Amino acid sequence: MMAAITLALLAAPGTWLRTEVTWERTEDITVSRIATESDSAAPGWSVAGIWQIRSDSMLFGGFSGLIVEPGGHVRAFSDRGTRLDLASPDGPGARRILDVQSLPKSGPRDLPDIEAATHEPATGDYWLALENRHTLHRFDANDRETGKIELDSEALNWTDNTGAEALLRLKDGRFVVMPEGRRVGLIFADDPIDAPGFETFAYLPPIPGHAATDLAQLPDGRVLLLLRNLDFGLGGIPPFESKIAIGPPPQPGHDTAWEPQITLDLAGVIPRENYEGMAVQVMPDGKVAVWLVSDDNLSILQRTLLVKLIVDPAQLED
Repeated sequence: MMAAITLALLAAPGTWLRTEVTWERTEDITVSRIATESDSAAPGWSVAGIWQIRSDSMLFGGFSGLIVEPGGHVRAFSDRGTRLDLASPDGPGARRILDVQSLPKSGPRDLPDIEAATHEPATGDYWLALENRHTLHRFDANDRETGKIELDSEALNWTDNTGAEALLRLKDGRFVVMPEGRRVGLIFADDPIDAPGFETFAYLPPIPGHAATDLAQLPDGRVLLLLRNLDFGLGGIPPFESKIAIGPPPQPGHDTAWEPQITLDLAGVIPRENYEGMAVQVMPDGKVAVWLVSDDNLSILQRTLLVKLIVDPAQLED
């Protein structure tokens, strides 16, 4: 969200805040492939495809949370409280739906800021983290809300723009929450909606200045961390650089900080953008598709990109 505020200053007034929103479901969405397969990434990594997503709907843009089902069905959630459902862009399906997520609103201009998403494929349940409200919400497979909790932002020292930025349900049933720009994360022993008590862990960024934007877990248990930095010294627009780090799952406590290490620098591998959502899909050959979605900050200077990377976990060092 801090990136969104900064990028707003780059655009002329009215270019990033669109006209009054009409909350109407739409299927008027185009998905265009802009890059083909490439092996130009780091060892163990390759690029399977990059797609630009467009829509004239006022609901479109600002995607920060990402879920990918085992079959490749993509679900992206936005800063405007919307949900984008796409069939796998490199598959035969044609499903493309943009709709409003069922979340309480105080008025027509109240836009719930969904920053992160995670799910349980076996049941279809999924959880969303809202940044400004500091709430976690659970939904069932039919997109019906089944519970929520509010986190004590004052006790956590979270401001409106430093709330939950990354959310992950680990395979052992624990949940990890990481705020933006903070060095303390949360671990819930179970579903936070049913068991809201949590412990904290210390986090040490693997590279200065890079903020955590999302988390995903590989089949072998290791956790991927998506990082983003805003650097106007890069000499281009948008001025973002992104990296992926890897490490064991974080553990409660502060004696030893969780310190994942960089496994992939995305500079020169995929187009520069504000990547905020990450999800994984296990492939039939044992490799893993790592999907990324970019938040365009509702700016004419940016794009909504969906990226499919392929990684062989056996080739990744801890």
